Amino acid sequence: MTRPFSFARGLKSLVQSTKIWFGSLAAIRRQTMFGTARIYEYNDGPDRVRVLDMGGTFQSATYLDGRWYKVPFLYLALFDRMFEANPSITDVCMLGGGGFSYPKQFIVEHPQARIDVVEIDPAITRIAYEFFFLDRLEREYEASACGRLGIVTQDASQYLQRCMQDGHRYDAIVNDCFVVEQRDASLATPAGIAAIRGCLKPDGLYLANTICALEGALASPLWELVAALSAEFDHVHVLPCDKVPRTEVDNMVVIASNKDFDVPGAIRLYDAVA
Repeated sequence: MTRPFSFARGLKSLVQSTKIWFGSLAAIRRQTMFGTARIYEYNDGPDRVRVLDMGGTFQSATYLDGRWYKVPFLYLALFDRMFEANPSITDVCMLGGGGFSYPKQFIVEHPQARIDVVEIDPAITRIAYEFFFLDRLEREYEASACGRLGIVTQDASQYLQRCMQDGHRYDAIVNDCFVVEQRDASLATPAGIAAIRGCLKPDGLYLANTICALEGALASPLWELVAALSAEFDHVHVLPCDKVPRTEVDNMVVIASNKDFDVPGAIRLYDAVA
């Protein structure tokens, strides 16, 4: 099986392939809350991939063969490592639905668990149904009908406030809220992180997609996030996405919890002093 491709490498290939895909396959356009979305297909090695492009960056993708439910981005595959940290996870919230790449795999491969997906833009969810096999997931797995998939059309911060008021607590919260390459800054503020913590069970896990370097001048977003998370969580680790030089920008997944955990390959960035 071809391994998922890297978001960072995908951005490079997008620039390299622009002439090809405009010349051979016209992009389908849909208007969204954040501008024009373009949906097109291209070959990633032997694989045919459909991509959701916003402002020149990949926001989501899907394979077009029997792996329609498998995540094509490496960083999305890292979200599944939460089950190594806590195999008993059954109730998850994902902030930022996009093309529902990870929720599809989650539903298919973790039949014991359910997931609520919070996506602010209904146009993006419609795109997921029309082009990224969310309709197939519903048809073949009855994901919403059986209660294993909740789709919430709301701003992530507002949803977290509602979640705290309702007393709902998750085993894990996954944050993939991005507009083009900019993450939702409100979720990295002290108030945002406190709300995330307030919606987790005492030993819950928080996983956040971050685009930066591990070391050097381009690592400042990572260390700012770690400093903010350390105010609410006793343990903060990071899972690098790909084997790129530590000073180069790439996707990585930061994992935080008040319960110590062990995920192979994770780098410990912060552990509270007992």
